[in-house]
Amino acid sequence: MNYSLSKEHNFYGIYSKGFRAGGISQLSSDPSAPPLVPYDSEYSDNFEIGSKNMFAGKRLRLNATLFYTRIKNGQIPVLIMPEALTLIRNAAKLESKGVELELSGLPVKGLEFTYTFGYTNASYRELIIADDGENKDLSGNKQIFTPQTTSFLSLQYTRSLASNTNSKLFARLEHRNIGKQYFNLANTIQQDAYNLLNFRLGFQYKRMEAALWVSNLMNKTYIDYAYDFGAVHLAEPRMYGLTIKTSFVGNSGKKEVN
Repeated sequence: MNYSLSKEHNFYGIYSKGFRAGGISQLSSDPSAPPLVPYDSEYSDNFEIGSKNMFAGKRLRLNATLFYTRIKNGQIPVLIMPEALTLIRNAAKLESKGVELELSGLPVKGLEFTYTFGYTNASYRELIIADDGENKDLSGNKQIFTPQTTSFLSLQYTRSLASNTNSKLFARLEHRNIGKQYFNLANTIQQDAYNLLNFRLGFQYKRMEAALWVSNLMNKTYIDYAYDFGAVHLAEPRMYGLTIKTSFVGNSGKKEVN
């Protein structure tokens, strides 16, 4: 459903139903998990309402979204040791709700900014998992790999070197904040909020681009992902690089080469 207050202001509402197919679990020596047990499909009901707006002669954009998701027959991965097998069980009901904001604009010639913010409150209304042959109730725990807040800010300045030459210099700075999140169902492996900075300086000429870049500028140490049995994989440290790419139009359409 969509309602246009004007050409610059729109309101909308969306309902969708999600689906994830079922399957058959792997072989395991876990006595509580008979081999080749099927698990059912997972379903979700998704509700979203929002507004999209343009201001200042379409030089400023502001979008806002509220969302609510309800999942039943949640497919939960359970790690079985020592085989390190992952079994899937329909053991959860999940509820997720939050808000997303997006602001972007062109305050002055050549300068473009984008800011996004998201807040998510996702928790298991029901969560029963097997642990050493017994069922453990983890209802109320937070959803894994789901930061409570996220934000992203980018600033890019582009300047033409001369008129009618199709040559430009650009500089781009990005700041990303990832809020607190959990990596296992028991919520015993967690990571507090952290910040990342990326920078890019480049030159464009027609379809060619060359850029110097650095990611994780502050050399932040943070978890990329982790496992139930305590193993943790750290993300990449500070990295530098040079990227050169070009694009060309052939018979099959536009292509890009790095």
